[in-house]
Amino acid sequence: MLSISKKMYGMNIKQIFFLEKDIYPFDSRIDLVGITQSIIPLEGLIPIETLQKDLTKNEEELFSGISKSTRKRIKQVQTNENLQKIILTEPSNQEILQFQNFYNQFAKKKQTHLCNPYHVETLKLLRDQQALIITKIKDVHQQQTLCYRVYAADGKRAMPFYSVSHYRLTHDTHFRRLVGNVHCLLIWENIIWFKNRGYQIYDSGGLTNNPNIRNFKLKFGGEIITEYSGYLANSLLGKAALRIRKWKLATKNRGE
Repeated sequence: MLSISKKMYGMNIKQIFFLEKDIYPFDSRIDLVGITQSIIPLEGLIPIETLQKDLTKNEEELFSGISKSTRKRIKQVQTNENLQKIILTEPSNQEILQFQNFYNQFAKKKQTHLCNPYHVETLKLLRDQQALIITKIKDVHQQQTLCYRVYAADGKRAMPFYSVSHYRLTHDTHFRRLVGNVHCLLIWENIIWFKNRGYQIYDSGGLTNNPNIRNFKLKFGGEIITEYSGYLANSLLGKAALRIRKWKLATKNRGE
């Protein structure tokens, strides 16, 4: 389990990852509790599907659990000498901001949520607990980062917060294919890296309803598990914040 604390709009917020036991009652000084992937179905949390690989299996079993087409993609770039694999176990503030800049270029192109200062603070707080792992692959010939994966990791479970590549920034089909294959390689290299450090679970970070993303994750194999995520109010201020959040989400979904 991991937990971080921060302030936002005058509220004391605690974010908990991978909750494995009931921790009621919460500290009365906390206004809002965010829960990411609890195995316990606490009242107020929403059930989500996630995909988990058992890292106690040997490397051969883990690789054979990946779809044939994805294994082929990994092998196509596995011996590419231009690729540099980088794993940051204690990323600096500058390295976190470099990731933010890379991610936000992708997010603007895709018209999705940006990695904003609130999210950067979360990454820094996890880093300060030695619970943030940033991985990437660079093309050393072109001096270009091709893809990133950013994990919350507690020594038992590793879960990607962010997964991003820049294949959308070009119409070059060869480059897009290369980046897609390199991203598959990065996932596989990360799985083995966590396994070799005694981790037990490699978590997909949730299965979405987007068929392309869902199918991509499923190709890496594993077991579909139901866990629970969401926000719990612990004060009147927290309850008001959740009502506002619910209203904003409803307004956005209606396209207003």
